[in-house]
Amino acid sequence: MSTPGELEIFRHSLKSTVEEMGITLQRTAYSTNIKIRRDHTCALFDADLRHIAQHDVAPQHVGSMVSVVPRNMEGLEDELEPGDGVLINDPYKGAVHLPDVMLISPLFFDGEIVGYAANSAHHVDIGGPVPGGIPNDSTELFGEGLILPGVRAVRDWEYDEEILALVTRNVRGSEMRLGDYRAQLAANRIGEQRYADLLEEYGVDETTDYLDELLEYTERRVRAAIGELPDGTYYAEDHMDGDGVVDEPVLLALTLEVDGEEMTIDFTGTAAQNRGPLNCTPAMAFAGSMAVIMALLGEDLPKNDGFYRPFRTITPEGTMVNPTNDAPVAGGWEIAMRAGELVTRAMSEAMPEATIAATKGIVCNVAYGGTDPRDGEPYVYYETVAGGYGARASKDGMEAVQTHFQNTANSPIEELETEIPLYVRKYELIRDSAGAGEFRGGLGVRRDMEFFDHEASFSLLTDRAKSEPWGLFGGHSGRKAEYVINPDTDRTMTVSSKSTTQLEPGDVASVQTPGGGGYGDPTERDPEAVLRDVVNEKVSVEAARREYGVVLDLEDRTVDREATVDRRESLRAQRGEAE
Repeated sequence: MSTPGELEIFRHSLKSTVEEMGITLQRTAYSTNIKIRRDHTCALFDADLRHIAQHDVAPQHVGSMVSVVPRNMEGLEDELEPGDGVLINDPYKGAVHLPDVMLISPLFFDGEIVGYAANSAHHVDIGGPVPGGIPNDSTELFGEGLILPGVRAVRDWEYDEEILALVTRNVRGSEMRLGDYRAQLAANRIGEQRYADLLEEYGVDETTDYLDELLEYTERRVRAAIGELPDGTYYAEDHMDGDGVVDEPVLLALTLEVDGEEMTIDFTGTAAQNRGPLNCTPAMAFAGSMAVIMALLGEDLPKNDGFYRPFRTITPEGTMVNPTNDAPVAGGWEIAMRAGELVTRAMSEAMPEATIAATKGIVCNVAYGGTDPRDGEPYVYYETVAGGYGARASKDGMEAVQTHFQNTANSPIEELETEIPLYVRKYELIRDSAGAGEFRGGLGVRRDMEFFDHEASFSLLTDRAKSEPWGLFGGHSGRKAEYVINPDTDRTMTVSSKSTTQLEPGDVASVQTPGGGGYGDPTERDPEAVLRDVVNEKVSVEAARREYGVVLDLEDRTVDREATVDRRESLRAQRGEAE
């Protein structure tokens, strides 16, 4: 039995390995989506296919890693050789949507498999009908891009050039994709070297003992954290926009059951699988909900196989969280994001001081493609746009952030305008987009892009254009999303959250993300905080009076105290009558 200090040193030795893998992948990748936005993650598994360490940059890949690696590598031990690598993105073999491609490499030491290095990277294009890998009207998986069912594409730490040629011939921007695949291989090679160093230091037997102890320690801590929650059954639901084919809202339902030191995550009641791409795999549903549960239970808990043991997940077959028959899943992360939202809503009764109101509630997949007039070369670009965070019991929501599991970084204007032929005409916070409350939500973001001197495709696979991010405990909802072509002109056209629009030269595409929901009664908000928001152009004078009951004298930049008291009494009286 090790001391706590020795176990912590061992734990961080593993963590430093996956972090170095992640840095290697990021710094050697070609695409902005990986090298700047960091849409990737790395993990280690032991010889028994237990998850032992995870790079924390992209929490959404937790669900896919722990699902794919054990399911697809079990039974292959006698077939694998040092330096092998398996490429996989098949959603029906435990993966997620097709752009998230995983590379899994067995790790050998003294001629025996001692573990596996794995990474997942979001490729900007995976083929299919729409640049960017986000088809919004697909009705089967085969229409969403290249499917890799688990192909041994690497031998002796070198790609099979014929397989790599097959993969890159089926995607747009093949040179950039090639660079990203090679970066994934470099990351796993680092994992092999660093894990071998660890085994040299500790020995195989002692390393195994440390791993057993670490996973058991993690399980004990997670069970203890669950045990502090009140036993009970907690339910939440929300509706998502149509699926891209059928324009009707669909229900996502979540029940959390806390029983002693165990928790059940149950999606029973969720709508049947959709015809269009608004479906997600069980791995995605698990990842979306688990990322938020991890935060609620304690961010310092190790992320490994021991963490997941007290949890049971139910994703009924044939629903949009567990589709069958090769149904499309390109929009699955939108469902997973909303699953995380439902965790905070369901747990608001049990953890009112720890939970938050709804965030922007969308990944906000956006892709563009065309021929660059500057050099005549085709281009494709993918990004997600930030939005508002939900308010908490003691703080306003954050502005312009990626929420819950997403954690991807901002795409800087300079990088965007250099890489593809567009100008960012507006990039700003949206005034009055946050839900009012004693603590208000964070503001959403407006990003307007003008595509110059060429025709381009502008694709959306997102949500929240029909429903607003909800508030908690009297807090108001945030502003829903809007997706607009040529805003502020006489050619303005609002487009669906799941659509592809062919743009003419000079057209402007505007993505306007939701604000977060508010927390608590808006008439209890500090009037001085409302004044600051008005001065900073986050809240309008009209909204200050309408939502918060705060009357301002802007010439003196002061609150009219007497008028504010009267206005708030009037709002409370109106609310009482409505109730």
